[in-house]
Amino acid sequence: MKKQRDLTCGSILAAFVMFALPLFFGSLFQQLYGTVDMMFVGNFLGKSSAAAVGSSSILVTCLIGLFTGISVGAGVVTAQFWGARESENVTVCIENAFALGACGGLLLTIIGLLFSRQALRLLNVPDTILDMALVYIRIYLLSILPMIFYNLSAGILRARRDSRTPFLVLACGGFLNVGMDALLIVVLGLGVAGAALATMISQTFTAVVCTAYVFRLEQLLKKRWKINFSMSWKILSVGFPLGIQSMVLTLSNVIVQYFINGFGEDAVAAFAVYFKAENFVYLPIMAFGQAMVTFTGQNYGAGKYGRIRKGAVSCNLLSAVVTAVIAWGILLAGRQVLGIFCRDEAVIAEGLKIIHVSFPFYFIYALLEVTGGIVRGVGKSLQSMVIVIVNLCAVRVLLLLIFAKQFHRIEAVAAVYPITWTLAATSFIGCYIYLSRRMLSLLTKKEILFPWEPT
Repeated sequence: MKKQRDLTCGSILAAFVMFALPLFFGSLFQQLYGTVDMMFVGNFLGKSSAAAVGSSSILVTCLIGLFTGISVGAGVVTAQFWGARESENVTVCIENAFALGACGGLLLTIIGLLFSRQALRLLNVPDTILDMALVYIRIYLLSILPMIFYNLSAGILRARRDSRTPFLVLACGGFLNVGMDALLIVVLGLGVAGAALATMISQTFTAVVCTAYVFRLEQLLKKRWKINFSMSWKILSVGFPLGIQSMVLTLSNVIVQYFINGFGEDAVAAFAVYFKAENFVYLPIMAFGQAMVTFTGQNYGAGKYGRIRKGAVSCNLLSAVVTAVIAWGILLAGRQVLGIFCRDEAVIAEGLKIIHVSFPFYFIYALLEVTGGIVRGVGKSLQSMVIVIVNLCAVRVLLLLIFAKQFHRIEAVAAVYPITWTLAATSFIGCYIYLSRRMLSLLTKKEILFPWEPT
């Protein structure tokens, strides 16, 4: 069995970085699915197809958001049991997480297929691209269950200190996606349907391989599964608020997309391209945030609260510096970066307006994710949900309504993001300070308090 990285001892920064690197590269390959789709669609099919893919993909994110939370909840609970060296509870947690994911994934797929046209209408998708968007979304919806199973498997492996295996699986899936896009779009000429099929095939591959690995590791096929309602509640108590948080956050982005669609086809395509270019900045942030969740969960389960406090400072500083360097690098080469995804000069011009508003402030988002990772890692997902919904959803929509009406410029829509990042980061830092004092109190008493136990 390969060596697994222990985040509860040794150098904090070294352990954090070495654990985060596979997360970053894994996320890079995961985002490669949509990014490669956009590159092929934007360069071979034109801006109308790019707009169709961009305007419909956000709906998928909304649908899977709830059960992505369950994946994170399973990872947090598993990490805490792993840190506390309770191996039997680790196995029971995994069994119940997969059962919840299977039921939820099937339900979401059915709902999505039945109501996809109505949802795209509500999104104010232009009539000129509605049919293409509908084709793309209906095929993409078949990827929901594989996405959930992959995220569950990857979260469980990371909780067990293994971030390398999910990365390797995603790397293979990413290369498969490139090949499928080339075959289905360029060679066979299937259009946006080919882009969606390529993603579905690649996502299914990663889900099957990663899930099979977890089943083999835990010998789940040789055991009588314990569908334990108490354990399911533990997972849901952490994961359900995070799922609601993800879903509501995506719904707020749907509202943003509604306003973007009102600016016309060039603006729709520009934001679709911007969101792909944004991944170069967002992926390291996401990796740092995920690593902090596991780092915090393991150390919290092990009762090493002082190590969490030390990690909060060094890891936030590291993530902010790395993010600032990448963001400013992209700003300096903005035209070239946006040109990777679409060659249309009008779309690139609109995209440059967006990145010059948001990218200089992306380091704030790094602080938000890493500090939020600490809050989620100790199991305080309800607090995380409230902070995100208030700042990144309610306030964001309110500002959007004001800015869009007052200025009616694409830069005004982009400005909503850094403003709400700052508000959310400030709230998470305040929440962390409170929790830090609580952990210091537990440290003096030498106690461990799991999030599902009464405070």
